[in-house]
Amino acid sequence: MLFNSEGYGILLALTLLAYWSTKSVPLRQLIVFIASVVFYIQWSFLFVFLLLGLIILNWVITVGVYPRNSRLGLWLVVLANLGILFSFKYLSFFVDNVVDGLQLVGIAVESPRTPALLPLGISFYVFELISYAVDLYNKKMVAERNPLKLSIFVLFFPHLIAGPICRANQFMPQIGTLQKLSSDLIVTGAYLFVTGFALKCGIADGIAPYVNTTFANPGNYGGLDNLLAVVGFGVQIFCDFWGYSLMALGAAKLFGYDLPSNFNSPYTARSIQQFWRRWHITLSNWLRDYLYIPLGGSRDLSNFKITRNLMITMLLGGLWHGASYNFVIWGGIHGLALSVNRYYHLVRLPSGVKAVFSWGPMSWILTMAVVFFSWIFFRAPTLSEALMVVSNIFSFGAGYMQTRLDGVFFELLGMFVILYFIANKTTNGQPITHYSIRNQLLVFSTMFVFSLIYYVDGAQFIYFQF
Repeated sequence: MLFNSEGYGILLALTLLAYWSTKSVPLRQLIVFIASVVFYIQWSFLFVFLLLGLIILNWVITVGVYPRNSRLGLWLVVLANLGILFSFKYLSFFVDNVVDGLQLVGIAVESPRTPALLPLGISFYVFELISYAVDLYNKKMVAERNPLKLSIFVLFFPHLIAGPICRANQFMPQIGTLQKLSSDLIVTGAYLFVTGFALKCGIADGIAPYVNTTFANPGNYGGLDNLLAVVGFGVQIFCDFWGYSLMALGAAKLFGYDLPSNFNSPYTARSIQQFWRRWHITLSNWLRDYLYIPLGGSRDLSNFKITRNLMITMLLGGLWHGASYNFVIWGGIHGLALSVNRYYHLVRLPSGVKAVFSWGPMSWILTMAVVFFSWIFFRAPTLSEALMVVSNIFSFGAGYMQTRLDGVFFELLGMFVILYFIANKTTNGQPITHYSIRNQLLVFSTMFVFSLIYYVDGAQFIYFQF
């Protein structure tokens, strides 16, 4: 059941109707819980029991073990959650690599090569449960004794599949509060949802066929086409994931809940550090708080150890996206870029050199060059195809400037710039409710029309695979 499907719209509408028809907080919680289970069952009937079992296990440990031995409880939670994540997402990858290594040294071993069955949203809800356990250990909150509230924290269907990654101490208090319906809540929630729908269906889905065709056979296209496919994918994944995040925020807002923002103009960043403060914010904050800082962060450490911590964090951040060397390389590129950025501010360079690299347009170009170069490895199905795309882009031979792309591709890029400006101004800037009714209707209709132009029924969100 995709966010951009009729089924989701019906489920959301029926759940909202039932939710606002009662003022009983426990009954509202039960309604949201049932709707969330129904939503997940549409994806997988069996995996819903895995998810519910994992929630119950975490609840038993945090309520039963933590009061007696919080350190033991933390270890049990972390091992249980990471064990489930490893078994479903990484075990097959690990076995295949061990078999390949043995075969490389002449030991004949057959690999099962069975495709991994991946529960949807597992990377997201495992991170949420781990952050909850760590926050309990650090006494940032008390254990939730109501299993229904803990279940809603994890299961809440607007953010279950692909985030945003929520913190229990921020979201759980909202679950126990009697939310009040208002015109501002309806307008804000509906606008966020429609804006996300426009970004997803109007831009991401429209540009996807061009990107998919080139990345499927990069050798059949010239350098310019490969370069434009990379640019196109950068636009596609941003609109796809930002669109999903806004739809999640909008749907949650219609229940009176506030979810954390995931994006804040990442493609205007002038450093790679700034980019990661603006891109997938809830993931980067999670990696910082629960991995980078526990490793030692950057306080009172040698430059080598700080670089080590950055690289470990970003390599694991890349691996979090999927069991593939391409994702590891993607994370490594960002880790290296963050390290270089840090050394740039430490090393004494001639003032002229500093002035050139600190100049706004130059720093933006360099940052975007790193970001979009890394997207090649993120998008390409295999490492060899990623390297082929890189080779084509930097092979300035005859016919380099010829392109098979039609005018629609460039229209979509132009539409992206327009939507980016409008959406950013009205979601990260002044709230839509501060505009006049006339301007609200104008923006609403603009977003809705854009989304319908290239609407593709059933087009899946990219981050659903993670």
